[in-house]
Amino acid sequence: MMQPQPRQSALPLRAVLKSAVIAGLFAIIAVGGVFTAVAATRTVETSAIVELEFWVSLANRTAFVSTRQEGEEWVTHDYRLPLRGYPGFETLLLVSEPVSFSVPVKVEVEETQRPVFEPVAVATPHLSLGEAPSGRATCCTVRGMSDLRAAQRAIATEMRNVISYARTNFGLTHEGPITINIAHTIGGLNVRYEDAFGEALDELPSTCSFQREEHMFFGPDCRSDEVAIAREWFRRAVQAPYLSARWVGIATYEYYWFSYQHGRAPTLRDDRFRSAVFHEPATDFRAGRPHEDLMAAAALYAIDSYGTFEDWLAFYEDVRGGAEVHAAFEAAFGVELVRFYAAFEEWAEREKAYMLALAYGSCREAARYLVPRAGTDGGGFPDFRVPLEFDDDGDGYVCQEFSAFAQEDLVCVVAGETSEE
Repeated sequence: MMQPQPRQSALPLRAVLKSAVIAGLFAIIAVGGVFTAVAATRTVETSAIVELEFWVSLANRTAFVSTRQEGEEWVTHDYRLPLRGYPGFETLLLVSEPVSFSVPVKVEVEETQRPVFEPVAVATPHLSLGEAPSGRATCCTVRGMSDLRAAQRAIATEMRNVISYARTNFGLTHEGPITINIAHTIGGLNVRYEDAFGEALDELPSTCSFQREEHMFFGPDCRSDEVAIAREWFRRAVQAPYLSARWVGIATYEYYWFSYQHGRAPTLRDDRFRSAVFHEPATDFRAGRPHEDLMAAAALYAIDSYGTFEDWLAFYEDVRGGAEVHAAFEAAFGVELVRFYAAFEEWAEREKAYMLALAYGSCREAARYLVPRAGTDGGGFPDFRVPLEFDDDGDGYVCQEFSAFAQEDLVCVVAGETSEE
């Protein structure tokens, strides 16, 4: 089922908030007073023009109201309407441009005196467009293991480090609340899940880490694993599971995730993406059943062949906003999506034939010609270089018994010489 998109959610919110905000505005006027009467001798029916803005902050699940009388300064009120955000779209929305409407007011005044107008009392200064009324987004709330505060502080610190790195290096912004759930045991993690969603699972999606809505769950083996923590945050940051075209979200996530892990942007020459092209039919991508590595390879091909990563981000943002994927792709890259499919499949077939011609039949044969990975990296050769060897652990490398080491790791002792302290 297609998930609702942010641009589509603004209109229903406007309708919901309009009546609620008007009701709240009446309360503000009643308490703060638009004007004051000297004496009550008769009823005057009149109206005052009030401009209104309302803000939706899913960071703290509330709506904020800003008003001004005609010709006066803007005022942001303390009045707030609690909201529940839709999973995957934790963004701040200015729901509409300022709107004006006539607010009927009844006031008791003295027969011989005119009403004295006073401005609405200021609660907080009006905020600039784009500035969150709630201020800086919080990192997260940690639930579970309250008897081990050090573990709670450690995972919160690591999450802040990931968020800070992504903001500094990629321009990705942490939006919305995150509740991190941890436990001493896997069973305890399921208790945290039941607390959050009112139901226990027969089997957790992962005993390492997973997420649902604003909740992230980290098992005993992964709550101190910075890789697992970063992986879950990046999936959330690009909203990969929620895009209507799943491959667009996954490919964007993989681009950022690879960059975070390796300190550089991915390319089609990287082993994992060449391995995907080697082992999986490229037509699986068009058919909608590709492995995540093949999704990333297709995105990298589009970037290399038709544009830049900035073009890809424009495409991704359009799809994220609800645009139809074919139209968004053509707008970003200047080529029809079906032509891109055909070009990618043709390139993948040529690339696979090229890699087959350079493949080796055994680990020993490959070791005569290839330099293996360093032992600290796990050793071995890319699986597409030695396709007859089985990849037991599924990491994309085989022949892990072969590994290289750096020359500086060698320790040489010269007989007859003593070291000087």
